[in-house]
Amino acid sequence: MPNSTSSKDSIVSTDKTEVIYGAENVVNHTLHLISTTKKTLDLCGESAGVSVILANEPIVKKYVEAKDRGVRVRHITEITKENMRDCRKLMSLMEIRHLDGLKGYLVIEDEEIFVSQAYEDKGKWLPHMVISSASVLVEQQQYFFELLWSKAIPAKQRIREIEEGAKREFVETIRDPYEIQKLGFDLIKAAEVEILIIFSTANAFHRQIKAGVLQLLKEAAVRGVKIRMLVPMDREIRNEISKQLQDLGIDIRDNKKSLLAKITTLVVDNAISLTVELKDDSKKRFEDEDETIGLATYSNSDSIVLTYISIFENMWLQKEI
Repeated sequence: MPNSTSSKDSIVSTDKTEVIYGAENVVNHTLHLISTTKKTLDLCGESAGVSVILANEPIVKKYVEAKDRGVRVRHITEITKENMRDCRKLMSLMEIRHLDGLKGYLVIEDEEIFVSQAYEDKGKWLPHMVISSASVLVEQQQYFFELLWSKAIPAKQRIREIEEGAKREFVETIRDPYEIQKLGFDLIKAAEVEILIIFSTANAFHRQIKAGVLQLLKEAAVRGVKIRMLVPMDREIRNEISKQLQDLGIDIRDNKKSLLAKITTLVVDNAISLTVELKDDSKKRFEDEDETIGLATYSNSDSIVLTYISIFENMWLQKEI
């Protein structure tokens, strides 16, 4: 029993969390933290943090020393027009990536110590910081950092976006059926030039009709958007729905022999694509979408979008009106 108690006391004394008060103490602890880092120093925080670091010469000097010791410093921040020049300067001392909308600041030293800070509106440090060696807390924050790091954009790419107005390409995987449905409808609502749709099955089309897609397509057609659709037609689609669509100026062709039997594809304005996998096509009700819809891929990548446009055009030429 005494041995058990001794072990527990040892853990408690090691896992410590405290609040540091006073601007001078905060700076001193920051300098000490950088000085004692052996292998890795991970930073994540809002755009103001970059300028705050560069404004403090002793802190910059410590980062130079850390680099000379071989410490790997990774920094996630929001790169803007205002702090872009400062980010360029820091890139010689650390790896920097961009993420939108970050707030506050966190630092993880050697996967052993976690530090949290905050900023005032004018980008100045608040005169206190939280520092902890509690292993559970450090592990959690390290996990979140790695997740954000994997999603963040390399600094050079973000700076090119700002300087050249380059498009930021993305490829996202979406699992929530209701989020997928909403995204598809939002894309149709936002269309300005052209909408291309390949429905994987007749039932997939019926479910979207019940969800309200006809009204959205009608509104898009009224806006002057060109709409073309490939649909595996059953009797109901051929006799009733096809005529409604053609009356709206929407082109529809039969797609019974589609090679994409389990994928519904939407391309908007030759710029964005949304592809949705089909899990179960036995139901016609929109309410069953959570059982019928699988993964969706959403992208504005030129190569991906152009691939789906090419597939659509080839299939369109092969189908009879």
